[in-house]
Amino acid sequence: MCFKMRYPLLVLALTSTATVAQTGSNALAQTAKGEVDEILVVTGDRFGSAPEQQLQITNLIEREEIERLNPESVVDILETLPAVSVIRNGNAANAATVSIRGANSNHTLVLVDGMRVSSATLGLANFGALMPEQIERVEVVKGPRAALWGSDAIGGVIQIFTRKLNQGEGYAVLEGGSSNYGRGSAGVGFSHGQGHTGVSVSLDRSDGFDVRQDDETDKDGYKRASVGASGEQTLNDAFSLNWVGQYNRGSFEFDNAAPYANETDYDTYFWNLGGQYQGDIWQSRLNLGQARDKNQNFRRELQTRKQLFQTDRDQLSWVNQIQASDTVTLIGGADYQRESVKGDYAVNQRDTLGVYGLARGQRDALMLEGVVRHDQVEKIDNETTYNLSASYQLSDAWRVVATHGTGFKAPSFNDLYYPFSGNPNLKSERSKSTDLSLHWQSGDWTAYVSGYNNQVDDLIQWAPTGEKDANGWDIWAPDNIAKATLKGVESRLSWQYGNLSQQLGYHYLDAKDGNGQLLTGRSRHEVDYRIGYRWADFDAQADYHYQGKRWGGAYRGFLPSYHLLGLSAGYAFADNWQVRLKLTNLLNEKIVSAAGYNSPGQQWFMTFSYRAL
Repeated sequence: MCFKMRYPLLVLALTSTATVAQTGSNALAQTAKGEVDEILVVTGDRFGSAPEQQLQITNLIEREEIERLNPESVVDILETLPAVSVIRNGNAANAATVSIRGANSNHTLVLVDGMRVSSATLGLANFGALMPEQIERVEVVKGPRAALWGSDAIGGVIQIFTRKLNQGEGYAVLEGGSSNYGRGSAGVGFSHGQGHTGVSVSLDRSDGFDVRQDDETDKDGYKRASVGASGEQTLNDAFSLNWVGQYNRGSFEFDNAAPYANETDYDTYFWNLGGQYQGDIWQSRLNLGQARDKNQNFRRELQTRKQLFQTDRDQLSWVNQIQASDTVTLIGGADYQRESVKGDYAVNQRDTLGVYGLARGQRDALMLEGVVRHDQVEKIDNETTYNLSASYQLSDAWRVVATHGTGFKAPSFNDLYYPFSGNPNLKSERSKSTDLSLHWQSGDWTAYVSGYNNQVDDLIQWAPTGEKDANGWDIWAPDNIAKATLKGVESRLSWQYGNLSQQLGYHYLDAKDGNGQLLTGRSRHEVDYRIGYRWADFDAQADYHYQGKRWGGAYRGFLPSYHLLGLSAGYAFADNWQVRLKLTNLLNEKIVSAAGYNSPGQQWFMTFSYRAL
């Protein structure tokens, strides 16, 4: 459907990741002095609510845990979570895809500080451009949440929050490691009246390794740079302003047969300006922002013309919360975005308008929540999605939650308008999902188990048309012909005794297409285990990950299973100073994350850091 817009654009600790499914995705609300006031949830309802009001399986990794992980990329953080699978096509800067509960990688909505950052041509986010040192926390909501966020949120939502620094806070980090890896990062916060702003910069580089098993046999390195700023200003008791911006630039090498491209330069940025009103009953937020994802592929020695892939996305968001009573909360708002792409596309721009509403109520041990949303996607169709959830507190320790929801994924510009191959008649992909979970908490023990069934219809699948291009190559085109059924169980148990912490996660997945065949790249079994110990100025942890075998397609067959073991330890040798050693892939497993791609083998990393609090 084609339409016109009426208005222009200008109108916790180691166990924290284990217990969030019980307590929600926690955002720490702070007082002006930086003291923790209460724990709020952001991604689950878009506004922020108490942990016990969360009705979706939600995982969180906060800054303290990120520092212990000492990751080289965002996907290093995400793959520690149950039911979150990562497929790597090389090193930390190369392309990587993330799947939640077996859904396609483009069925996961990725947000950075509330901004959509994925490519409108490929439909995927550039995780390699985001520097872990500039991340404050990561929230992952499992299951369809399109009724709140719109397109893409079929498998779930990943929201990354950039680092915030108050007056007097700062840090400096130097790191070195395998493959001549080097990293330097620094940040500082300062105040201005009743507000504060933090700025940060991060640089890293690596000689890398040979990322593919064929084509070229050289090492494939990368280099990245990122600068960011964020802050807020209180105007009076009711009104405040906030801002965030980040610019990322880098390049990475990959393997490809001549004369095709084997290097990529990327430039990405986003900025977001917001205003907030907070009254006794009504709260309102208005945000205006823009994001760019730009990639240029080329082959240096042949001086080939750079292939340009660029997405510009303008976004406007308005969200409101009304506390109708002590037990009833209403949330509603509207989103508008304009996507523009550069390239030889028949259509290079589209607008999307979405409106939504949420109602949540509680009576004694029963909590109910309903969400509905309507999206108008220009030149495609209208989509109405919903979520219904119910929670019942069986006892002080036990809680049961049931949810049912729908989702959709609008076709990408490549699907619709790619030169000579796109299909402008495509419909959106659609899903229906049901989830039943049981939560338990007793003292320092927490656990949850969740079973889900996700039916995805009208999947877009590319297939040969039977025609040839001028060079004799098969012409492929997409159509809404595929289906998928994703059934599984995810669970997590965590326990803390004094200075010792442990957590165990397991995910079972049965993912098949409409013909009953296994979907590629999905493991039936995944296991995660972590044990950590803290004593005085010393901390250490061991991480274990098991990935079951995955179907790699008729040509590759099954990709082998693997065991991944890592160790890390840190020592605070002086006030605000710490040294940390990390060892990865201690078993030196030959990991085949994606068919035809190599893994780096054993690696070590040494980090020196200073933090002023």
